[in-house]
Amino acid sequence: MKILKELWRAKRAFSPVIASLILMLLAVAAGVVVYAYVMGWLGGATQTPGGTKGAAQFDSLYAKDTGTDYITVWVRNIGQKELTLAMIYVDGTAYTNETSTGSTNPYFNDNAVTVSINGVAYIYLETSCPTMTKHLFYEVKVTFTDGTTTSQSVEAK
Repeated sequence: MKILKELWRAKRAFSPVIASLILMLLAVAAGVVVYAYVMGWLGGATQTPGGTKGAAQFDSLYAKDTGTDYITVWVRNIGQKELTLAMIYVDGTAYTNETSTGSTNPYFNDNAVTVSINGVAYIYLETSCPTMTKHLFYEVKVTFTDGTTTSQSVEAK
């Protein structure tokens, strides 16, 4: 019993060096946590609208194999910024916006097809690829200048 009383009274604290090291370690860890929180908050708060991604989808897609093969496309901008058409691909054959847009189309100008936010653009494309065949499927891919793309297959009627 005497030994227990002596052990109980003889409690020793950490040495001042160890205590200082533990306090420094806790301060550095707290600083890292605060830094990570603040940088995450600032990163979200300073994001510019130009950094938003565009998105597009087809509303309608139609291909006709008459004497003049053509494809009509209604493309909708479902993203958060205005999109400008770059290229249209039909089974891998590229068509620029100048060859895909005609002056008779009232929905866009001849220089660049732009689709406003939540807007729809109509594109009429006369294909110069080998003639389309009824009941065959052709992949149509529309790309925009910011890298946004959308693609879908269409059956020639």
